[in-house]
Amino acid sequence: MIDKVMKDLEIRFPLLQLVREQHNYLHVKVDKASAIDAVLMAKTSLGFKTLQLISTVDRLEENRFQMTWILENYGTTSILLISADFPREDCIVPSLSDIWPAASAFEREIFEMFGVSFPGNPREGEDFLLEGWKDIPPMRRDFDSEEYSMRVFGERQPREHTDPRQYIGDIVGEWNTPMGAKRARKEKK
Repeated sequence: MIDKVMKDLEIRFPLLQLVREQHNYLHVKVDKASAIDAVLMAKTSLGFKTLQLISTVDRLEENRFQMTWILENYGTTSILLISADFPREDCIVPSLSDIWPAASAFEREIFEMFGVSFPGNPREGEDFLLEGWKDIPPMRRDFDSEEYSMRVFGERQPREHTDPRQYIGDIVGEWNTPMGAKRARKEKK
């Protein structure tokens, strides 16, 4: 089954690259201009009717986002991953929310966490997880979580460490543990 899927995709998308192939699992990479067409072909012609996830990886050093659509064909229990690279700055990826209603939630989360825009998503721009967030999207690799924390919450108070056995020994007194026995020997001296 996966061999046929690969052949059908190669005919339609000659620049397609094989990332990984395994029993009932295929991961391919296409150019960004072909990404949505490849995903739609997988649904309409190849039987991958279920959108399981849309994933984003921030490739900061290469100034790109890797977008991956994970699709499933329940009839053949096959998984198809279609990946494409998009520029990191002002990243725009067409929405699939009209095709798969579940895509709307995935796209909203990616917009909020990475700043990727999905024109056509009816709820893009609405708060999803980070109510009132005004800073750089927090899953981008150039987001400095320590700087943000210091700026928003101030310096953290240092923690005091207490050995639990010592703490319990102080409260309960001598007890049957190595720490309790050690303490009892010290007190006898």
